Amino acid sequence: MKLKALLIDDEQHCLDTLSYDLETHCSHQVDIQGTSKNTMEATAQINKVKPDLIFLDIELPGMNGIEFLESIGELDSKLVFTTAYSQYALEGYKHNASGYLLKPIDKEELIKIVSKLYAEKKNDQSIFNDRLTIKDAQGTEFIKLSDIRLCEASNNYTIIHLTAGDKKTVSKTLKAVQSELPTNQFVRIHQSYLINMQCVKKYLRMDGGTIELDNGEQYRLSKGYRESFLSMIQ
Repeated sequence: MKLKALLIDDEQHCLDTLSYDLETHCSHQVDIQGTSKNTMEATAQINKVKPDLIFLDIELPGMNGIEFLESIGELDSKLVFTTAYSQYALEGYKHNASGYLLKPIDKEELIKIVSKLYAEKKNDQSIFNDRLTIKDAQGTEFIKLSDIRLCEASNNYTIIHLTAGDKKTVSKTLKAVQSELPTNQFVRIHQSYLINMQCVKKYLRMDGGTIELDNGEQYRLSKGYRESFLSMIQ
């Protein structure tokens, strides 16, 4: 499971360089979910993406990175500050920064910090590796993977169909939910559907492919996902 990362910097060449370094050296640990060049855009991205990791430039237009953090309040993300000014290091760590990278960013330092944060997340999640974590304003809920029959896309939300018959709606895209589930158990069969293979009862070849689940419901197998599904059952 990769770290969902958001990159915030007002200079495009810095965003491009950091993106390149992450994709070249840390692609197995980090998935870049978005980039922002100002605080307003960054706030919207944070609310949408809910990143695990934020690379934050301290020198931003309008307000600096420290002021930005104070303006958005509690943040459930790891922070790595990036700046050309070393005097901000101490101030950054006062805000529980997980790392501090001085520009131009040294790739070895970048790899070291990302590897550390990736290992921390992996260790944290190993306790709950049989459950999907859902966070909302009330707290955190852990749903057993065996209790999930189907995940259905609904714009920027996902409806989770449980084996007990009830449903839960989470403020994540289906793609985001899929990234948190084991690929050997949950398979995309359509742009709108992700199924638990343990709940599959039949595969019917009619009309290009139909999948029947253990509750009798049937779902069409989309052409674009047919090959990957068939490779799972053969």
